[in-house]
Amino acid sequence: MADVEFSMDVYSAPPQLEGEVMVTKDDYCMEPTIELILTKEPRDIECERSTDKGILFCDLKPYLQIGKNFSIVNREDWSYETYKYRSDISEKYNDMYVYGIGMEDNPEVEEYVRKLKFDSHLKKRMVIVLSDRPKKEAVAEKNSSTYGKGPFFLVYTAEGWNHDADEWIGIYTDRKETREAYNRAVAYYEEEAKRSSYRSRQRVVIMEFILEEDRFREVDREELN
Repeated sequence: MADVEFSMDVYSAPPQLEGEVMVTKDDYCMEPTIELILTKEPRDIECERSTDKGILFCDLKPYLQIGKNFSIVNREDWSYETYKYRSDISEKYNDMYVYGIGMEDNPEVEEYVRKLKFDSHLKKRMVIVLSDRPKKEAVAEKNSSTYGKGPFFLVYTAEGWNHDADEWIGIYTDRKETREAYNRAVAYYEEEAKRSSYRSRQRVVIMEFILEEDRFREVDREELN
């Protein structure tokens, strides 16, 4: 999170500002975000990848900010432990695979921070989800026991990906059913456009979920023939 607590091997001291700097009353506090510091040259950290199957926590830990406020979550049972500084995080997590990184509201912040009327990184904590298995392996095993190996197709109207105005038409595992659902939707919205002069033709989209890669891709209707 952007709390500017990285060590000086990442951040260099900014030059002294000259003259008067005017700011608004809320500018002193940065907005919540995950900040990624990138460089073309490797840092001077003695850390080699422990496995080719995924990133272990011991691989990630040296690159975390020094602090402040971490929640380490075990994906197997969603239990978690909180730590104030990176150095406090238990070594028992070192051999667990990194499943995901995010940010959430921190319920343990001081009262004066909680009462701030605006959102801030001060109210947040970094969440690191760990698993005993690599991410792809965990996803494949979880889904295969319930849904099989796919394919999985989503059909919806595309105002924008996951937009509030999208209308979800259905989720399908059969190419023929997906194609037919798409055709019905296109025909329906073409008729709607004819009835309403102010309404343009609605775009209908097919997205395929790639299980092995844990991602979506847009599919042309012709691909389902």
